[in-house]
Order: sequence, then structure tokens, then C-alpha cells
Amino acid sequence: MGEEESQPRRKRTTLLWKILGATVASLIVLQMVNRPVTSVRGPLKVLTPPFTADKSEIIQELRDRKFQALDAQLNSYQKGFEKNALEEGNLALAFDAFGFTDTSLNSILNEWVKSEPDSYPAHLARAKYLLALGWQARGDQDTDKTSDQQFSEMKRLFGESANEAVAAIKLNPKASIAYAAIIDAAKGVSDRKTMDVVYAAGIRNVPLSLSIKTTVMSALKPRWGGSYEAMSKFAEDAQKYIQQNPRLESLKGFADVDKADIASSYGDRNKAIRYYNQALVEGGDFAVAYSGRGSAYDEIHRFDDALEDLTRANRLRPQEPFTLKALAYLYVHVNRPKDALAVIQGYQQFAVLPPDLVTLERWAQNSDTGAAPVVKTGGN
Repeated sequence: MGEEESQPRRKRTTLLWKILGATVASLIVLQMVNRPVTSVRGPLKVLTPPFTADKSEIIQELRDRKFQALDAQLNSYQKGFEKNALEEGNLALAFDAFGFTDTSLNSILNEWVKSEPDSYPAHLARAKYLLALGWQARGDQDTDKTSDQQFSEMKRLFGESANEAVAAIKLNPKASIAYAAIIDAAKGVSDRKTMDVVYAAGIRNVPLSLSIKTTVMSALKPRWGGSYEAMSKFAEDAQKYIQQNPRLESLKGFADVDKADIASSYGDRNKAIRYYNQALVEGGDFAVAYSGRGSAYDEIHRFDDALEDLTRANRLRPQEPFTLKALAYLYVHVNRPKDALAVIQGYQQFAVLPPDLVTLERWAQNSDTGAAPVVKTGGN
């Protein structure tokens, strides 16, 4: 009888130990997941030549209607890229200036195209402007929260943008930024066929272009109907050109950057930072990963890490609005109003200030009063 009683007791004891072991294991895993995240940084490896394009100067020349000077300048950047694939970053930066959605620029760009109909930079500048207006018209809300009128206006602007980009390509078949603009517009209307056709034409004429490939990578994200497997395969396929353009290595980190962005949007900064770490391991030093990781570090009050990453991002790709916005927030968090104001004033030379940066600018201008800005978590 005693033996019969001891057997159930042993079974219960064994079960309790199993439950205890599973609980301890779960706690260990939880501690590992929630432990302070770290990032290993080596010396920054900058592959691109020094940037000579300046968005604020380009916008000022446009406002002054110095069309011939702009033609000469932008054509020189194009020729630089055609001689050296690593110069494409400078070319892309220059044309990104025309993504400034200031309504006063519309008539000036129209004037430039009319006065210089054979200018590839004029057509491409207007294409970039219309593309930015199209994304602005669409807004950043989910599809079910976006009106038919918004979609209609977006499609109209994207169509005009694509026409201008096609005109630019006819004038210069090596205009990589024009192919990228059309692909971006096609992504916005889920036109996979046009993306494929334009990508094939672009790679045939400009096989070493990183701008074309990064735009395709964006279209391959799961939210646009793609997958991480497709992104990884596309990145690997691009490596056959890595000897001629080492910056193509960065494509291998894009899938993890997207995973990090999603984790960050759900408030899991530590998980996001781990994905950014992996992106930098796989793709080498590239601005998008540093910018995202710097913003995530700022959110968890690791301000030194945030400043290092955002400084690196700004060096690898200067005058990028997301990076500058993150820097402005960081300077507010560490009570450096003069630095915040300098960043914001630079930002508004080539981009429309969003409402939250207007609030930060007001605080920075009046910082001697001791007033503090209202800064919400996740604002950057």
C-alpha cells in the first residue's frame, strides 16, 4: 500500500520539477530578451567620395531661376556617376532636393521645363517634385483610412511624374534617378508590370545603379506585396556587381532594417536595435540603418549611442530629413536648444517642416525662458 502511495507522489514531484524548470527557463529567456542591448561599432567605412551637392543651394538656385547653372551642375553630377558608380550618392542627393513640396516651386519648375525643353535635369527635377506631391496627397494612413479623392490625386500626380521621368530618360538613357522615380510611382499604384519593365530597362542601361535597386527593394517589402525572401534574393543577385560598386553590399541589410522599423513602430526598441545591428553586420555601414538605430537609441535614453549613430548616418547621407528630424529630437532631449535650432533651420531650407518640428523650433527659440516642449514618446 505504501508503495502504491509513493508512486503518485513521485509523479507529482517530477511534474513539479518539470514546471519549475520550464518556469526558470522562461525567466532566463525573458531576461535575455529584455537585457540592455549593445552595438559594436568599428571605424566608419565611407565608400563614397565627398558629397559636393547641397540641397539648400540647389533650391536657392531654382528660386533665383538660374536654370543654366542648374543644368551644368546636375549634368556634372551625372557625368561623375557615369565615370564612377560611387558618385551616384551625390547625384541622388542633388535630385532629392526637388522633393521639396513647397507649392511656390511648381511654377518655377514648369518655367524651367518650358525654357529648356531639351534639359534632362529640368524634366527629372519636375518628376521628383510631382512624385513627392503624389506621396503627400496619398498621406501616410492605412488604405481604409485614405479617401478615393486622395488616391485619385496621387495617381494623377504619379502619372505626370512618370511622363517627366520618361522624357528625362529619352534625353539621357543613363539617368538612373529617373528610372527609380518611375519604379517608386509604380509601387504606389501597385503596378508590378511597369516596375519590372522599367527595372529591366534601367539595369540594361545603368547596371551599377544603387538608386534603382534600393527603390526596387522598397517595393519588395511585405507591406507592398513582397516578402523578406524576395528581398534577400534580390540583394544576393545584385552582389555580382559588387566589385564595380561596393555600395551594393548594403542591400543585404535592407530586410532587417524593415523588420527593425516594424519593431520600433510597435514600441519594441530593443528588438529594433538588434535588427539594426544585424543589418549593419550584413550590409556594412549604410545610412538608413544608422539613422533608424540612432532614433531607437534616443527613445530608450541611450543618448551617446544615439548621437554617434545619427552623426554617422548624416555623414554617410547628408541632409536626409529623417536623420535631421531624429537629431533635432535628440538635441531637445539632452537640452541643447541651439543645436536643435540649427538642425531645424537647415531642414526647412529643402523640406516642409512637419508640425512637431515647428513645436520644437518654437521651444528652441525661446529656450532662455525655461519653457520645455511637449515631446511624446515615439515622436521621432
